[in-house]
Amino acid sequence: MMAVNKVVRWPKIYLFGDSITQYCFSGEGCWGALVADHFQRRADVVARGFSGYNTRQCLALLPYVAADLKDVVGATVFLGANDASEPVNTQQFVPLQEYVQNLKDIVAHFQKAGIDPVVITPPALDGKAWHENCKERDRLYTKDEELTAMYAQACSHTAIELKVPCIDLHTAMMVEENWQGLLSDGLHLSCRGSELLASLLVPVLEKHVNNLPSELLLPLWDELDAKNPSDSFVEWCKKNGGKFS
Repeated sequence: MMAVNKVVRWPKIYLFGDSITQYCFSGEGCWGALVADHFQRRADVVARGFSGYNTRQCLALLPYVAADLKDVVGATVFLGANDASEPVNTQQFVPLQEYVQNLKDIVAHFQKAGIDPVVITPPALDGKAWHENCKERDRLYTKDEELTAMYAQACSHTAIELKVPCIDLHTAMMVEENWQGLLSDGLHLSCRGSELLASLLVPVLEKHVNNLPSELLLPLWDELDAKNPSDSFVEWCKKNGGKFS
């Protein structure tokens, strides 16, 4: 059998954020799974979401969870839902000005690796539903939609200032009929909300990711010789060497 001297490396799309990113492969909050489905066999979608984290905590975590970005061709930064808590919630609340600076520093971390991340604003908040959810779980209710809107607007303005792509999810949700149905518990995305986000995000990722192959990595099943797939795979690799590192 002929040897292949090149290694197949799938480019990566890196999703960074809080619980809405952590749950992005779940049944309802499935926007990450929808993105992964779109880019199947072209890129691996890696989710690094941390439930309850705000930008202050995520910024401290970045050097440990996003130190090696050499195979990453696109990324998302999806934070602010926890920062936008009332000051009484001292564990999660981050003042608006600090939130903006933290976003800038997080974006800069990706830009140092040559990646302009897609910044996603916090989603709209259904305060009544979230309040009920918190009471059921005996948690402190410290969020409201007016406060969330302020952070979402600041997020959008920061992305514009930094000249990086932005998904204004908050505005996109608020113009939808029965926008509360885009949320599963008042804060996290439902299936419908996940579908909305994915529909907005995929075209931006397609446009802004660097060097992402437009064709499927590796040959299709019927491109390989049925009786001798090993040698025909090597031949295919020779013809398509540009796709390999």
